[in-house]
Amino acid sequence: MKDFDQNHRARQRMLFAAAVIGLGLLVVTVVTAGGYARAETGAQAPAENTAADAGDEQALSEASAYLSALDSMQGDFLQVGPDGSVTEGKFYLRRPGRLRFEYNAPENLLVVADGTWVAVKDSAAPAQRYPISSTPLGLILAQNVDLTKSARVLNVENQPGALLVTIADRSGEAPGQITLIFDQPRMQLRQWVVTDAQGLQTTVALRNIQTGIRADNALFVLRDEQRPTIGGAR
Repeated sequence: MKDFDQNHRARQRMLFAAAVIGLGLLVVTVVTAGGYARAETGAQAPAENTAADAGDEQALSEASAYLSALDSMQGDFLQVGPDGSVTEGKFYLRRPGRLRFEYNAPENLLVVADGTWVAVKDSAAPAQRYPISSTPLGLILAQNVDLTKSARVLNVENQPGALLVTIADRSGEAPGQITLIFDQPRMQLRQWVVTDAQGLQTTVALRNIQTGIRADNALFVLRDEQRPTIGGAR
């Protein structure tokens, strides 16, 4: 039973981290989840747009301009996993390159991007680090964002009050995809949906968003000996 609980926690930890980090961890999530993950029937990736119309190009340009101009943002997040589990926490974003997601108890999990690396830290294990350039965070947190050049655009969809942009790894090496959802007409990133190679989806929704607040540098530093501390050092 103890081994089962440890394995289940490890799988959950990777699913949580994959939802924040995105495509760069999808292959790790699939391997770690093993039989725990259940592929949903009928889940198919949308076909890549080979001839985007003028409206799509304009929408991508506006989304890219918004991300490029975004300096800082913080607030709360709510995450819904593929098994229906719900977790919450706080996030801090400071472009370029910096992001922090701290999960509420009992998860005690931190995901920190320092501009070069993305570190995933659980109180029970050493931090795991991934190059930020290998994750969609590198796309969102880059100094200058151009979705059409930096990613493989699979779909652009305008819905009432929302713009959905589905992208994947341009190289094709990382399986799965991520859908960025922006509010319209006031362009603002509100949530994203990570779909893994099995069609399982994890959604992260941002809430109580505040902009223009410059988070302290200490929030974006994570040393191996540190344990997750809700709220971080100020």
